[in-house]
Amino acid sequence: MKLRYLFLLPELVLLFFFVFPIFKRICNPGNLAGILVCLFLLFVTLFPQVFAQWIRHLWGHLGGKIGLSVVCVLTAAGLVFSAVMSVQMTRAVLRHPAQPETVVVLGCKVRGTRPSRMLLRRLEAAQKYLEENPEVSCITTGGQGAGEDIPEGQAMKTWLVEHGIAESRITAETTSKDTQENLEHAAAILQEQGLDNRIVIITDGFHQYRASLLAKRAGLESESESAWTNPLYVPTYWVREWMALFQLLVLGHG
Repeated sequence: MKLRYLFLLPELVLLFFFVFPIFKRICNPGNLAGILVCLFLLFVTLFPQVFAQWIRHLWGHLGGKIGLSVVCVLTAAGLVFSAVMSVQMTRAVLRHPAQPETVVVLGCKVRGTRPSRMLLRRLEAAQKYLEENPEVSCITTGGQGAGEDIPEGQAMKTWLVEHGIAESRITAETTSKDTQENLEHAAAILQEQGLDNRIVIITDGFHQYRASLLAKRAGLESESESAWTNPLYVPTYWVREWMALFQLLVLGHG
């Protein structure tokens, strides 16, 4: 009886990781799915007899047997997919540039005219890389979305110039609406400027694997340079990436 309560602490901690971002105005399919799974696990832990009774009742009918079997198969497939994607995502985070290449900073939310916290971390990573590699050019990407007074690409360029990066090294791409367009438009800029199609993508670590797949679609060869992400937000964004990767790799669009 007491042994099952050992599961309560990790379940509650995991629930906290998915709930906390909501108080920071971060609410997406990742934390919503995480909250639902945590609540289900807590229910099973706290009321195992009730859960077992429901399972026995369903299993007593042909439709219930079929439904439970389908759920088990889908759950197993989802766990395998999530595990494989997590390995690939982790590998992408650890794949650092072998040599200096053009930097492409992927867009993220701008509040008014100033970068959001997440975008600020990406810009800090870009600043550090550009200072270490003074011959490298940079493309900042992102159009203007809701609640943004200027395009993300322009806000990023302004911030980098204010923090010591020469304006001549930075090209702002200001019309893209998502990661795919970020990279497609960056590819067009590289071609216009006669630059190589090898790039270093700067974004959050959880985003690097999907970004590398989309870069390949855009005809680019990419390496990763990841920004620091607040650990409290990582589970939410990690789960959201599983969903986005399923959409990209299984459904064929993303």
